[in-house]
Amino acid sequence: MTCEEYYTNHPPPPPGGDRCNNHQIEASTATAVSLLGVSTTFFGVINLFITGWTIKKLGIKSSLIIQVFWPAVRLAIQNVGVQTGGGMGILIIQCSQIINIIGGPAGYLLTLNSYITEVVEHEARTGVLGQLTGCTMFGTSLGYLIGGLLSDIFGIIAPFRVTLVLFLISCCYVFFFLPWIPSNEDTEKKASKKRTVLNFLGPLKMFAPQKWVLGDGRIQKEWGTLLLGSGVFFGVLATSYVPVLLQMYSTDVLGFGTTENGYLISLNSLIRGIFLTLAFPRIIKAGRSWLDRRNGKKSGTNTPRTPDSEATLTEPSQEIAVEAMGSEEEPRETPKSADDDRETFHFDLMFTKYSLIADGLITGIATFVTEGWQMYAVAMLLPFASGTGSAAKGTILQMCSAAERSDALGAITLLEMIARLLTTSVFGLIFAAFANIGQTYFVFTCNAAVAMLGFIILLFCRFPPEGSKRYVEERVPEPAPT
Repeated sequence: MTCEEYYTNHPPPPPGGDRCNNHQIEASTATAVSLLGVSTTFFGVINLFITGWTIKKLGIKSSLIIQVFWPAVRLAIQNVGVQTGGGMGILIIQCSQIINIIGGPAGYLLTLNSYITEVVEHEARTGVLGQLTGCTMFGTSLGYLIGGLLSDIFGIIAPFRVTLVLFLISCCYVFFFLPWIPSNEDTEKKASKKRTVLNFLGPLKMFAPQKWVLGDGRIQKEWGTLLLGSGVFFGVLATSYVPVLLQMYSTDVLGFGTTENGYLISLNSLIRGIFLTLAFPRIIKAGRSWLDRRNGKKSGTNTPRTPDSEATLTEPSQEIAVEAMGSEEEPRETPKSADDDRETFHFDLMFTKYSLIADGLITGIATFVTEGWQMYAVAMLLPFASGTGSAAKGTILQMCSAAERSDALGAITLLEMIARLLTTSVFGLIFAAFANIGQTYFVFTCNAAVAMLGFIILLFCRFPPEGSKRYVEERVPEPAPT
């Protein structure tokens, strides 16, 4: 499309050769793609807040339908843009990204994660969140492969049309086949009375220190969610750039071409998908059992905690201290076992910590890569340390009440998006600086150092002490009018 626009104002090239092999065309394409990526991320961040609000206001299934339907609308508009071509087509595609504010991939994944946490048992949530991430990796890899084949065989517009159909099928599937999760009417009425900006920014309050009442009656602030979020931020800042770094380093230093880089990333994504889908849940389950045996406990009887019903659903004369920030929680009426939210699985937090340091160590080893097969070995090893994000989501769910689950997932997702937005610029500058002095391999060292920083922060993260309860502040009732 950039090539078409260029030759509307320039004479056509001589016959033979690639007419789009032009530095100005390449620069314009890079600018358009960069703008598309920035707008997608920016609108995606806004979409996270809107999605959190719709989950609490309309329910999870309604929010999921919205997050699947509006991307179909965006794809329909982008089909028009691709069909139009040239500069006008690019403008149509760029403007269509605004729809991501209402519904997009960020909100879709947040809603899907929120939905799955409501329909699975407490102890299975961490593993299932990893499986969802693994399925996403499979879908992404398959999408790139099939999209490229369709484009080569049927033309560039074919992937857009197929994707539009897939979104519509997904929307129908959600509407007809997924069960409806009922909302709480009392909370819905309460939410309608408290419409403030702080309500809309609910996910951010998850990182505020929370007061807990210890077993001996003392009140203590817990910083677990803030430390967890900070560690995850630096972890994602380091790990999300690794796929790009592998390709850039392989191209500049090892002489990889497009085909070799394609194999490299496909192999990495495939192993990551397999690991998260099949191995990760089993590792979490086995690790919990091992930690229970080491601590002399029966499996599934971890640190007892206050049930959500006691912690958040207080009498009308009470409200949670942190509710002053204006949360709009909407408890779900889903079946739970008697011990559902009394269990705290410390292995989930342990896995989050040591998975991140493993990622940093493997990335650091890439500093010494000098052969192509060594880079392939690194790409194969990295997926085995890819469960940090899923374990962190499972951990923060155990640190919050049932009504705060969507906000907790939204908070972690927001940090991940911000980190991914920053990592390209930060490590891109670092890569350029080391490339200028001929020591590109030190970028892997810097990347590993950032991951280590995240690990150090996570070392101070912990669950609230055993036997503690959430701090509930009594509200003095207003005197009745005489």
